[in-house]
Amino acid sequence: MHASNQGLVPAAEFSVREYARTVHGSHRGELALDVFANDPLSPELLELVNHIAALERGALRYLRSVLVTPTHKDSRVTAFLVSWAYEKYWIADALEQIVLAHGVQLESGDEFGSRWERLIRGAAERFEPIRESIVANIIGEDVIAVHTFTGAIDDWIMVGTYDRLIERNEHAELTRVLTILREVKTRHEEFFTAQTRDRLARSSAATSLARRRLKKIAWPLGADELDPWPTARIFRSVLRPEDISAIDSRICELLGSETHFVAAAARGKRGRL
Repeated sequence: MHASNQGLVPAAEFSVREYARTVHGSHRGELALDVFANDPLSPELLELVNHIAALERGALRYLRSVLVTPTHKDSRVTAFLVSWAYEKYWIADALEQIVLAHGVQLESGDEFGSRWERLIRGAAERFEPIRESIVANIIGEDVIAVHTFTGAIDDWIMVGTYDRLIERNEHAELTRVLTILREVKTRHEEFFTAQTRDRLARSSAATSLARRRLKKIAWPLGADELDPWPTARIFRSVLRPEDISAIDSRICELLGSETHFVAAAARGKRGRL
């Protein structure tokens, strides 16, 4: 740990109180769902929107594991995560309303894989918070940096996906909705990135821990519980190779070593050093 940085408040420039005061709730009043009746999305684009909604909601499951660790003892991070989860819920809901307006069933991990694979995922979902609680509480405060870094990487991937869909999508109403949702996500990215930067700067142990643990995560969050094909399409058809390289470069900059976590995810593998 770098002594000169020990007394710093991570992401001090981010006002968690102001964020909580201005948190964005339901987007249903902003949706013009009748537009989709006359101008529906293409099946391919609708599948992507459905999958992104599932990823946004799936990321919330990660919160269950986080809140049984030392991260929960950090009042600023916990206060942020409460508002973050609220906004994520309504982001997913907005996308789900678009899917439902097309008369299509929402994607979930419940129907993906064999019965045995679903049982394994269900068991893992129940026991993962217990395992993470034991391991993380042994590790201590350094695990907070891993959790904020995980949030940052997930946001970089998802924000990049929103940006490319906004740029290339020709459906005006979907573009309008995605632009609104992408703006909500801006503060998520700001907080997670600033927290990670400051926590890694003051602890070399946190940096080493992040390097070990991040390579085991399937990106984006929640992807390992869903059909892998739409995720593969995000990496191969929505995000550009330079987008993926840029995200890995940001990770490298914070870790101080070369990594290819997101490039590995794009190849259908867990990240690796």
